[in-house]
Amino acid sequence: MRKALSCVLMMTLLLSGCGAGRGGETPEEEALALREEYQALAGWSAGVDVSVCYTETVYDFSLDAQWRREGETVLTITAPELVAGITARAAQGETVLEYDGVGLSLGLLDDSGLTPVSAVTACMEQIEKGWMAKCAWAGENGERLQITFQDPEREANAGTRFLLTFDRASRALLSAEVSVEGGTVLTAGFRNFTTERMTSNDTGDDARDGADLG
Repeated sequence: MRKALSCVLMMTLLLSGCGAGRGGETPEEEALALREEYQALAGWSAGVDVSVCYTETVYDFSLDAQWRREGETVLTITAPELVAGITARAAQGETVLEYDGVGLSLGLLDDSGLTPVSAVTACMEQIEKGWMAKCAWAGENGERLQITFQDPEREANAGTRFLLTFDRASRALLSAEVSVEGGTVLTAGFRNFTTERMTSNDTGDDARDGADLG
């Protein structure tokens, strides 16, 4: 079933061509158009409210996220007050976050080294190149798009799975849910999701065009 869905998504991408950016009538078509749009972003910023669900402990915190395709991605914790101001940084192409100030240890979410803070940037990796296991409309009037990302070599409830929800009209990222071995370990809500799109000027250099998807 997973292989069949993968083939459908690939055929849709090939047939839609340049028109993919306009979206489509099916969740799969819309998901491919959304991926194309996010791959053209220079960066995005948002407030993120995170809830980490360990076996016996629930930990909530908020942060300001500044994701950049080129340069440095910066995640600054804003709450709770005890750890507010702690900042995690990652340069382009890096997956390890370096922290400023007092150390922050919230443990690992899975065996790949995913942490509660790095899960925020991992969402972008899934959007850009993760395997789409399922695409569906959500909400009372189908005003949201939900995409489930996971390793195609794993069973449905095995490994790490990302369930991301987007506003169908603006394509802003609204929320994320991370599950490991079938159990939810993290949920996140995104506020004031604002993007910066890459454009080309007359010299061919990249420029950035600001836009608010939220």
